[in-house]
Amino acid sequence: MSVRIEPVPLTAPGLAGAYVDDYPRVGAFYLADAPNDLDSYREVAERIRAAYPASRWEALSHFVPALEGRPRERLGALIEGRGLFVATGQQAGLFVSPLYTLYKAFTAQRMSQQLEEHLEVPVMPLFSTASEDHDWAEVSHAHVIDLDNRLRRLSVQAPHAAEEGGPTPSVERILLGEDVEHALDSLAQATPDSEFKAGILEPLRDAYRPGRGLAEAFEAALGHLLRRYAFLLVRTAHLYVKRENRELLWSEWEQRAESEARLLERSQAISQAGFDPQVGVATGATNLFLEGKLGRDRVLYEGDTGRLRRSAEVLRGEDLRSILHSTPERLSPGALLRPVAEARAFPVVAHVVGPGEIAYLAQSQVLFALHEVPAPVVVPRAAFRMIEPKVARVLDKYGIRPDELAGDATRAINRLLDQRTPPELQESLARLRSDVAAALDRVEAAALGFDPGAQSLLGSGQRAIHSSIDGLESRLQARLREKGQIVRGQLEKAAVNLYPGGKPQERMLSPYPFLVRYGEGLLDEIYQKVVTPLD
Repeated sequence: MSVRIEPVPLTAPGLAGAYVDDYPRVGAFYLADAPNDLDSYREVAERIRAAYPASRWEALSHFVPALEGRPRERLGALIEGRGLFVATGQQAGLFVSPLYTLYKAFTAQRMSQQLEEHLEVPVMPLFSTASEDHDWAEVSHAHVIDLDNRLRRLSVQAPHAAEEGGPTPSVERILLGEDVEHALDSLAQATPDSEFKAGILEPLRDAYRPGRGLAEAFEAALGHLLRRYAFLLVRTAHLYVKRENRELLWSEWEQRAESEARLLERSQAISQAGFDPQVGVATGATNLFLEGKLGRDRVLYEGDTGRLRRSAEVLRGEDLRSILHSTPERLSPGALLRPVAEARAFPVVAHVVGPGEIAYLAQSQVLFALHEVPAPVVVPRAAFRMIEPKVARVLDKYGIRPDELAGDATRAINRLLDQRTPPELQESLARLRSDVAAALDRVEAAALGFDPGAQSLLGSGQRAIHSSIDGLESRLQARLREKGQIVRGQLEKAAVNLYPGGKPQERMLSPYPFLVRYGEGLLDEIYQKVVTPLD
């Protein structure tokens, strides 16, 4: 494999950074213990088995008929052995973007293997596609680096009304339009011809086709990439998840004031510890969303009465209860309640997450406690940087570390070029001028000693010599500028590959251009480099 896959630290500011680098400082915000301690997982496994009846595992048989091969065998063993899941997830997005979606999945797979060995029970990776979010702008696009080393944004439009104030349905309900074909064509044009191209892009076209839901397309494409790793892939809007969480969502409504009080108290504690809470908590707002007249809408409350934030539709408790039993797909948890709902529907021993999720899970822990759902161990995902040969050559040629191109690329490159301007050149030219001036003074003194009339000749000669030095300096500076422009262009190409848009590669780029270049073997190469807290 010619691409260089570099594990990098999962860096993050604030609370998430402290969790990764200094767990004791923030450990009190989490119900499960440190992710590098095997006893943390044993304790959560015991809580799960004590909290859930055998019927919780039997209910998982719902998924067996839809699975084949290893996933079906693995889930069957998990049901029979009352096993556990290592869960992770991501918003549904265009073309399985961004790269860290795969890094989450591979960390969950690696953790599953480790925990199955250590806990001696079946453990399976679970990938939850967050399909109930309603911010279309977050998921309707993917970024790639094209053949000219330019960052390109590929996007699709939602077929629903997009005017200001119009309905905002959840992503689960949005179907892809004909323009997805154009986005796929643009992806094909942005990637080189290779022996792998057809085999990589044809399944992607089959997944993302007009008339199919974006969330379903995301799950299908990701499932194809992960087919050898025996995952259970489930969308958060899946009917099984909705049925299993009816009582949880009803309990959240019944305990809305207590839920709000606990979240406000936790946010205050996080602030007092010197961190910013990841998710703002508003008074009078529940952790529930309902599909109403204007799409997915947050449920607010005042006393015993509920109201949708945007449409102002009024709800009574009995209305919500009826919806939960007749059309449970209309009601969904907010970001802070979603991990509780996942752990309520599946026996989750560990949750593989990124920095933002680490931070908001510190708040979600009070909801796990409120609803008496065992909280999984929070596991930071693996992080990588892929350095292609064209980028590696530039870095190696100029002796530059990838991190030196982070942030504002122009500023970083200017700094690097300034550092590369040889200071000894300016020093040598200044010394040359000084030495020449001193030598000319000696010549002038000697010449005027025997011929006072030589002054004019000496003056013109001195000017010619100084002009020659000026010309030499000018030509050298022009050469440096020319070389600097070449270096700048090469560094700019390296920067856009490593930090597209000034952000880490893993947070911006779709995996498909890499897969077209290097084939699906790249996935195995990445997986082999995954390191977990238990390694």
